[in-house]
Amino acid sequence: MATDGPTGRLRRAASSVILTRRGIGFLVGAVVSFALAPLLSLPAMLYVTGLLLAMVILSTAFVLVGHSRVRIERSFAPQVVQPGAQSRASVRVTNLSVLPCLEARWEDHLPHGISGESSGILPALGGSRSGESRISFSYALQGLRRGLHAVGPLQVDVQDPFGLVFRRHRFGAAEPLTVLPRRVDLPPISPRGSSEDGATRPAPQHVGVGDDDIIARTYLPGDALKRIHWKATAHRAELMVRQEEQQVTPRAAVHLDCEPRSQGTARDRKDLWEYSASFEWCVVAAASISAHLVRAGYVVTLQSNGRSVDRLVAEGQDTLEDAMVDLAVVEPEQHDHDARVEAERTAFAVLGRLSAERARHWVAALGGSSSILAFVATGTPGEALDVLDGARWNVVQYRPQDDVADLWAQFDGVRADAAS
Repeated sequence: MATDGPTGRLRRAASSVILTRRGIGFLVGAVVSFALAPLLSLPAMLYVTGLLLAMVILSTAFVLVGHSRVRIERSFAPQVVQPGAQSRASVRVTNLSVLPCLEARWEDHLPHGISGESSGILPALGGSRSGESRISFSYALQGLRRGLHAVGPLQVDVQDPFGLVFRRHRFGAAEPLTVLPRRVDLPPISPRGSSEDGATRPAPQHVGVGDDDIIARTYLPGDALKRIHWKATAHRAELMVRQEEQQVTPRAAVHLDCEPRSQGTARDRKDLWEYSASFEWCVVAAASISAHLVRAGYVVTLQSNGRSVDRLVAEGQDTLEDAMVDLAVVEPEQHDHDARVEAERTAFAVLGRLSAERARHWVAALGGSSSILAFVATGTPGEALDVLDGARWNVVQYRPQDDVADLWAQFDGVRADAAS
């Protein structure tokens, strides 16, 4: 996986000066001593007031001296990670000020979906003209949830020696770390297609097998004995050998339904999409099916109902990683873009909870495919299921807690024939 080089951010820090509890206590003590001095006729208490105030003021000046101009460079290795896998963040801090920087505590902001021990002690740095103006450190990150996650900015807390005041800086900008969607290993299946009379039959392309077609011919002198096709020999009562005929590269399409109402989501007050367990299940299913087909030797078209995902995974075209990155950042899409729907012979549709109108939309959009296998969310009304059944779709219903591989196996026509 490609890793982007380090990116630097140079800017003045966003900072704030904050009193500690001890500093607040010093200020309260100064106010009390100032109030009691005339009441108790003790002028010496005014000196206590001045001393306490002076210590707070000097401490504030102390923390304002350092860390005013710092450059932050942050990189990830790798920058694209599998869910649950680790990446390593490397951070380089360079002091651009002539004055030295004080020892401080640092913490890199981690968004929801990323975990790691992103804090520590930043040693004192020399001025920009010294040889000790730069320091590097690194820490491990783990991607927990798919998406494009912004790591940063770097927070640095500088405290004075008396512990009265600290200055909180935020340096640099956030950098993106991509976490891919989870993928499930799927077993090979022989999906059932639809014949012209409506009866189901095994589809000619064995999804997940990808072997060459094997036919038998009469034995000819010089043929290797290991190529003898014993079953055909017994059937024909003459010696037959296997002849492999290279299969044309099979093609399939995977369609992901991102329509918000189907996926049970809407925008919240921050204009962000609410979490949808159904949608996340669909993304995992689409990623798993796409990876499974690519491993089986298929040319795979991966598309969403809108414009955000549109990949052709094939030699000389897009890679599987390109498709996974798209799925990592895909969000619900309100508007369909049917003009670019690829009508492959075999299509896999990963859909939400459909209305009858939405079911008719998908039937029309995938009308050019002869064999359609679809995951549909449980709770889809019977009218919508009737529409899909009328179009001779092979439908399996799912719940967000269901295992993708278990439901995928229900598409296997061989197993269905054995059970009937």
